[in-house]
Amino acid sequence: MYIDELLLVFEKAVSDFPELNNQEAMDLLRAGIVAKKYDLQDEGLIEALLREDKKELVESLEQGLHQMVLKLEGEQRTTYLETDEAKKEAINIFIASLEHLINYYYNNVIGKHFSST
Repeated sequence: MYIDELLLVFEKAVSDFPELNNQEAMDLLRAGIVAKKYDLQDEGLIEALLREDKKELVESLEQGLHQMVLKLEGEQRTTYLETDEAKKEAINIFIASLEHLINYYYNNVIGKHFSST
């Protein structure tokens, strides 16, 4: 199922941030994905991007996380990353990146198909 695969992608992307790589964050992410109520078309696009552009999804989250903690150092960074706010922000970045890729696929794959017929 695509949700489990998305969780694995998130887990890989937060490997440099062990504070975000825990069951609580995974449960919040699962709930966030389920709350989006993706339709069958979106689910198909998610499965396609997981096959083709998983690396871009990982890189997008990694960049967002590094920007999120850019000004924080040492103990301040660790303390922030352990907060619910940081977990929610990481999940928001991940879901926004996912939705950006869904829109990209929709516009460039499906849109081109229908415009060429």
